Amino acid sequence: MFENLLEMQERGVRDRARGRSLDDNPMSKPDILPITDFQEWYSMFDAWRFGWSIEDAMAGHGNAPGDGGALSRSYTRTV
Repeated sequence: MFENLLEMQERGVRDRARGRSLDDNPMSKPDILPITDFQEWYSMFDAWRFGWSIEDAMAGHGNAPGDGGALSRSYTRTV
């Protein structure tokens, strides 16, 4: 399970680098439903979101929603 969480974090990092938004979390897609183990599902959902947020912060955009903040729908990575 630990390896799966790390893979999901890495996927979140890659997805953010490719310009995807928090709404694109693969664990929130209807094709993974019904959820049989809520704790496992939430762990994977949160791992992707964490990876996405890390990439967002490292890229200096700070677009993760905070206290009522709006999400940016576009992203350009400069390296």
